[in-house]
Amino acid sequence: MFKNIGRIGMLWYLLFQHHTTLEILHSKTDDNGLFTITGTGWHFIKFLGPAIAVVGLDTRSERNQHQVMAGPSYQGLFPKIASLPQSIQHAIVVVSVPVVFPRTETAEHVMSTVATGKKAMTGTYNLLGKVVGSAAGVIGAKEVVGSGFRSVKEAVGKHGFMGGVVNVFGEVDLLDDVRDRWTHESKDLERTYLIRTLQGISHSRSLRITFLSGAVHLCGVGMVHDPNKPHDHKTMYQVVASSMVDAPPPSYLTKMLHNNKILYVPQNGLRSTNAPSDTKEDMMELFQAEVDGRTREQKKLMAKRGYVIFTGFQVDSGIEAKGPATSLAVDFIVQGEGVYAMTGKYGPVVVPRLEVGY
Repeated sequence: MFKNIGRIGMLWYLLFQHHTTLEILHSKTDDNGLFTITGTGWHFIKFLGPAIAVVGLDTRSERNQHQVMAGPSYQGLFPKIASLPQSIQHAIVVVSVPVVFPRTETAEHVMSTVATGKKAMTGTYNLLGKVVGSAAGVIGAKEVVGSGFRSVKEAVGKHGFMGGVVNVFGEVDLLDDVRDRWTHESKDLERTYLIRTLQGISHSRSLRITFLSGAVHLCGVGMVHDPNKPHDHKTMYQVVASSMVDAPPPSYLTKMLHNNKILYVPQNGLRSTNAPSDTKEDMMELFQAEVDGRTREQKKLMAKRGYVIFTGFQVDSGIEAKGPATSLAVDFIVQGEGVYAMTGKYGPVVVPRLEVGY
């Protein structure tokens, strides 16, 4: 059943997002830059003028509990990024889930506890319901007792203190989202491999790399950078766009993400211990005020619906071998509370081009 859901989903994704079909793709080379590496999933490269490229990575087709993409996919994708035209100054790498994002060990621990507790409570009530219900049946009160236990289960389930946490299958909905992220320990080595390899490509090509993601229903800007060399190739911005339709996450999860934990990217092949390295992770305090002007306490992430605007603009920096220097301005447009609420603009966050030699 789920394989067919995936097959049908891919069919409509290709048709509506790329205006093509699998039959067309397999019969000839796609003129719109759509390609596959392993035969599973489709990636794309688009050009927004001579200085900006958008590289879309399929991070779903090969994803499982232990990986985001298979090794051969990386081995095919990295050379394509490294061989972008020499005029390209910015590569916007689109990945569905943010590569740079606050850690959520506390949130995962809470949700795992809730999941364990929920299963324990459900099992206990089921057991008690059977035992007491059977005893009550002797005296003709089985239906009354059974009804009582159903009410208790509902009280601690969808409509009780787990409301908004437990999904229709009785499992903890947000826990699956947490494990889906690049920053989860199961994806740790792969995430480091992606960041460090792209840093190498950035350095060799004088190419500024920026990540664009969503899927967390929050908006914000993170970055990896060398604190001692803030403008060199190790600096990569992470733009996180919030959903236009999906509801924001619960407020307690947003609060958990606003922590002051100091994070570093390890060297390739090493697991993250957050020991100091040449690449630090940070989230910008972009959201100083609410849409209506009220001061915000949580300034790094905003749990509101919205979208992001990228604007390329030229910077006067003299004669450049790769053409006029181009920077990116990133603006966030978010909607306030309520259906007919006003929108607010945050930014711009300026992503500078990478100077040759840095």
